[in-house]
Amino acid sequence: MYSTLVKFQSDSRTVQEKSCRITWIGVGEQSDEKSTAAYDREVLAEIIESSGDPELVAEWQNRNIDIRRYPEGSARPASERPRIIKITTPNREVRDKLLSHMKRGRLSLAQQFTHSYARKDYTREELVFDRALRQKAGTLNQQAGKLLYVVRDLSIHKLRTPLDLPTLH
Repeated sequence: MYSTLVKFQSDSRTVQEKSCRITWIGVGEQSDEKSTAAYDREVLAEIIESSGDPELVAEWQNRNIDIRRYPEGSARPASERPRIIKITTPNREVRDKLLSHMKRGRLSLAQQFTHSYARKDYTREELVFDRALRQKAGTLNQQAGKLLYVVRDLSIHKLRTPLDLPTLH
């Protein structure tokens, strides 16, 4: 019984932490860790300032919004998949406002990362489900011979305009 209670409290804490976090996937890295961190902050600042939301701007200016690459460590070369970015906000409401603005469109600094996307930070169970959906979408795309299905926000979406499947180099 005690171990169940401890696990429940741990899971509850994890869910609470993740409810204030955004995961941003597909944003390339710079040549080194310091340049990457500076670039990430600059891109996020552009997004927040362009939102016109006084609460978002104030939270950013007061350093209540944090941005980090995961896993932490050195920058990856351009030939490798970039590390994900985790953005931590002070609460769920700020996270939702920022995430909504991030999904509206790419600004100048992030335009080159056409396949990048932002989403809420998933729990372990949600990640397992997301991966299963991606496998299913991949199978459907192979059957169609086109990039027709994508996964966003834990569901499969059909593109209006199919794209050619990426080729392996």
